[in-house]
Amino acid sequence: MIENNNVSMLSGKRSFRKAPLAAALSLLAAGAASPVMAEVSLESDSGWKVGFSGHIPVFAVFGSYDQPTDEDSFTITTGFNPATLQTNIYAPTQNGLQVSGHFQMNADIAPGDAEANFRSRVSEIAVAGDFGKVNIGKGFGIFGVPAIGDNGSALGVGLINGPDQIAATAGRIGNGYFYANFTPRVMYTSNSLGGLQFKVGLFSPSKMDEGDYPLATDAEYTMPRIEANVVYSGSNFSLWSSGFTQDVDSRTGSFDSYTMSGIDFGGSVSLGDLTVRGNYAMTSGTGNFVYAARLDPNEEAASQWYVESTYRIDRTTLGVSYGEGEDDFIAGTGDDTDLTMLFARYAATDNLTLMAEYTTLGTGNGQGEYDVIIFGSQLTF
Repeated sequence: MIENNNVSMLSGKRSFRKAPLAAALSLLAAGAASPVMAEVSLESDSGWKVGFSGHIPVFAVFGSYDQPTDEDSFTITTGFNPATLQTNIYAPTQNGLQVSGHFQMNADIAPGDAEANFRSRVSEIAVAGDFGKVNIGKGFGIFGVPAIGDNGSALGVGLINGPDQIAATAGRIGNGYFYANFTPRVMYTSNSLGGLQFKVGLFSPSKMDEGDYPLATDAEYTMPRIEANVVYSGSNFSLWSSGFTQDVDSRTGSFDSYTMSGIDFGGSVSLGDLTVRGNYAMTSGTGNFVYAARLDPNEEAASQWYVESTYRIDRTTLGVSYGEGEDDFIAGTGDDTDLTMLFARYAATDNLTLMAEYTTLGTGNGQGEYDVIIFGSQLTF
C-alpha cells in the first residue's frame, strides 16, 4: 500500500530529491531569491518512495525585431525552460546502495507548438553510496553545466529565435555558455572532498542532421564523447572548470578525421546580498551553441563569455547580465553577437515568482537584432 507520507521542503544540494533543472541550477547563483522547492512524497509500507516536483513558467513577450524580419511581435511562451514534471522513484536502501529512477516530462506552450514538443528529457537510474553516485540513462550533460546556473536565463527568457519562437528560448546559449543538453550517458559524480567535487562521463556522440550539412552523410562516430568537470565551493563562492572531447571520422575519406573539443572556466562570489558570477568558454569543431551544431573538419574556434551581477532586497532580486559570442565559421566570415539582460524577480510566495526582463541582442552584421520587454511568472512545486 502506498500512502501520502508528507510534503518535504528540500534544499538544492540534495542528490535525488530536487526540483527540475531550471530551479536547481538557479540556486547556484548564490544570493539570488529562488522559489522554495518542494517534493510531494508517497511512501509504501515496504519502503519504496515516489516523489513529484516541477515548475510551470509563463512569459508574455513584447518584441521589436530588425532585419530580416523587421516587425513588432507579441507572444506568450515558456521561456528558457519548458513546463516540467519530474517524477522520482526511490528503492529501499540495500547493501549500502541508494537506487532511484528519474523521469522528466516537458511541454512548450507557445502558439504553434507541436505534439513533438511534449517530450521526455530525463530517463535514468541513479545509484549512490559511499563511493559517490553513478547515473545511467538519459539526462543532463557535464560540460558547461555550472555556467548555466545564472539567475538571468535560468529563470528567464534570454535569447529568442525571432518573432515566431514556438518552443523554449535559448537563455545564454551562444552568448555566455555552451549548452550541455540532454543525452544518454553513464556519469560518475564524486562525493564532496573538502568542497571539491568532480564529474566524468561517457556520452552517446552527438550527430549533425544529414539534411543540414553535406559532410554529415559521410560522418561516423566510433567512440563516445567524454565530458568532465570539477567544482570547488566555499561558504560564499564557487569555482569551476569543465571540458569535453568527441572524435568525428569519415567513412569514405571525404574529409580528414578531427576532434570536437571544448573547455570553460568560471566562478561565483557572494558578498552579503550582492552576487557576481562569470564564465568563459572555448570550443572547436562544433560551433558555439550545442554539440554538432555543425561539422567543422577545419576545426575553426568559437568562444563566448558572460558576467552577471544580482542584488537581493528582501524578496526581490535585481540583476544585470552581459555576454558575447564569436564563431569563426559561420558564413565563412565569422559571427559576433552580444546579449544584454536586465531583470527583476519577486518571490510573491515561497512557490510563485513574478518576473520582468528587458533583453537586447546585437549582431556583427545587424541581422536578427531585437529588443524585447518580458513579463512572466513561475510556479515551482
